[in-house]
Amino acid sequence: MLRSFLFLSLLALTITLFFPQFVRAQGESQLLPANQVIDSDFFRFGRTVQIDGTINGDAFLGGAIVTVNGHIGGDLFIFGGKVNVNGPVDNSIRILGGDVTVNGPVGRNVLLLCGNCTVTNKTAMNGSLLVAGVNLDESAGQIGRGFRFFGNRLYLNSGIANEAYVVADQEFLLGPNASISGSLKYTGNNEAVLEPGATVAGSIVYQKTSPGESTPRFFGARTFLSSFRRLKPLMDLFGFIVSAIVGFILLGLFPKGFEKVAQAIENRPYASFGWGIIIALMLPLIIVLFALTIVGIPVSLILLLVGYLAWLAAQYLIAFFIGRKIMLPRFGERRGWALFLGLFLIYLVGLIPVVGSVVKLVLTFFAMGAIVLAYRQPVIIRQEPVFLAPKRIRGRPRKH
Repeated sequence: MLRSFLFLSLLALTITLFFPQFVRAQGESQLLPANQVIDSDFFRFGRTVQIDGTINGDAFLGGAIVTVNGHIGGDLFIFGGKVNVNGPVDNSIRILGGDVTVNGPVGRNVLLLCGNCTVTNKTAMNGSLLVAGVNLDESAGQIGRGFRFFGNRLYLNSGIANEAYVVADQEFLLGPNASISGSLKYTGNNEAVLEPGATVAGSIVYQKTSPGESTPRFFGARTFLSSFRRLKPLMDLFGFIVSAIVGFILLGLFPKGFEKVAQAIENRPYASFGWGIIIALMLPLIIVLFALTIVGIPVSLILLLVGYLAWLAAQYLIAFFIGRKIMLPRFGERRGWALFLGLFLIYLVGLIPVVGSVVKLVLTFFAMGAIVLAYRQPVIIRQEPVFLAPKRIRGRPRKH
C-alpha cells in the first residue's frame, strides 16, 4: 500500500515538473469523447476528468471528479476526490481518492486507498482486491483471488475464490451472497455478523482487538516485530551504510547546494531554526487545507512528496554541516569525510532512546530552515574585516 501511495505521489510530481504538456489547469474540464481511440499511454489532470473513449495503453488520471466510462486496455491509475470507474479495465486498477466506486469488470487486481469505497455487483475481477479505507461496501460478482481489507466498517457480499483477511475495527458484516472458498481471518472490536446464506468453506479465526493493539495477530506481525527488535541494531547499521552511500552520491551531484546550506546554518543559525519550525508547522496545515478542498488534492500530494524529500535531504545537510564544523579547523576541506563523520555522529545520537530522536528532530529543523535561506540568498559569504599594519620604510629620513 505504501509503495503504491508513494508511486502515485511521485507520478503526480514527475508529470507536473517534466511533462507540463499533459497537465491542464485545475479549473478546466477534461473529456475524452466516446468516438476517440488512444493507442498509447494517456495522461489527464483537471477539475473534472471524464473518459468516454477507448485507451489501449495505461491511463493516469487526476482531479476533483474523475469518471471512467470507456474501455481501458492497460492499467488504470487515478488520484482524486470523487472517482467512478464504470467501464472495463483489462489490467489492474490503482486508485487513491476520497469517495471511490468501481462498477465494471477488471482483468487483474484492484487496489483502493480511499475514504468511502464501493465495489458494485457489476464488478468482476480475475485477481485480488486490496482496500484500505474507512468504509467499504463490497458486492463484486467475483473476486478471482484473495481479499484484504483494512479499515473501520466492511460489508462483504461477494464470492472470493481464495482466503480473506480483514481488519474491521468497528463493524464486519457478511451479506447473503458472501462465499469465501478459503479461510477467513479477521480482527476488530466486534465479531462478524453472518446473514443467512453467507458461507465460509475454510476455518474462521477471530482475534479481538486488545486495547492499544495496532497490529493484527494472524498476520504474524507480532512475531515479525519481536524478531525485528532483536535485529534492530544490525538493521540500523545497515541503514547507516546505505545512508552514507546515498549521501556521497548527493554530495557529488550537488556540492554547491551543500555548501550554501552549511553557510546558512553557520551565519544565521537562529533564522535557520526559526524557518525550520515554520515549515514543520505550516506545511502539514497547508497540505490538509488543500486536501479538504478536494480540488486541491493533486497539489496536496505534490506538497507532501516535496516535504518528504526535503526532510530526507535535511538529514544529509545537517550531517555535512556538523562533520565539516569539526574537521575544517583540523584537517581542512574534506567534504566526503565530513559528511561521513556527521552521519556517524547522528547515527550514534539516534541510538539514545527518546533524547536521540529529539536531538535529531531539532537538528533537522536547522537544515530545513537553512534550505529556505540558501534559496532566498543563493550566495552567503561572510567577509571578515582585514586590518593592515602600516609598513616602516627603511632608509634615511629626508632633510627639510
